[in-house]
Amino acid sequence: MMGAGSTALLVAVITRKLELTRAEKHVHNFMMDTQQTKRLKNAAANVLRETWLIYTHTKLVHRIVHSRVRTHQRKFLLAIYALRKVKLDQRKLMDNANTIADMAKTQNSVYEMVSDVNNRQYIMEERLTCLEEKMSNIQRTLELLPDMLTRSCGCMK
Repeated sequence: MMGAGSTALLVAVITRKLELTRAEKHVHNFMMDTQQTKRLKNAAANVLRETWLIYTHTKLVHRIVHSRVRTHQRKFLLAIYALRKVKLDQRKLMDNANTIADMAKTQNSVYEMVSDVNNRQYIMEERLTCLEEKMSNIQRTLELLPDMLTRSCGCMK
């Protein structure tokens, strides 16, 4: 039991130390975005190149070499798959970047709401305490009322 607790504590401390700061996260996301943009350009260029090579090996030659055409068709399909994968990775990165910024904003707004609720709760507790005191005073006064009435009636006679 002690070993599991110390392991969990060790993992928590190491995770906290390895965590990126907010500025580091922004730099990392910027660098990843730049890298993804380069990959996207390269993948699009590969698709265009293979399209051009298929065209030149089928339309601009007197005798078609089918093995070259098939080779470039295979490379064309691979380039299309690579382009799709890069676009998917770029979308995931953008979703992740938006999520981090949104989470920070959400955390701030939730913190403000919780603070406001705590302040209101404290004010309500003070008001309830004040009301309880006033109710106790009224109860004491009502309990003393019959004696006061008998005394005042006794004084009048």
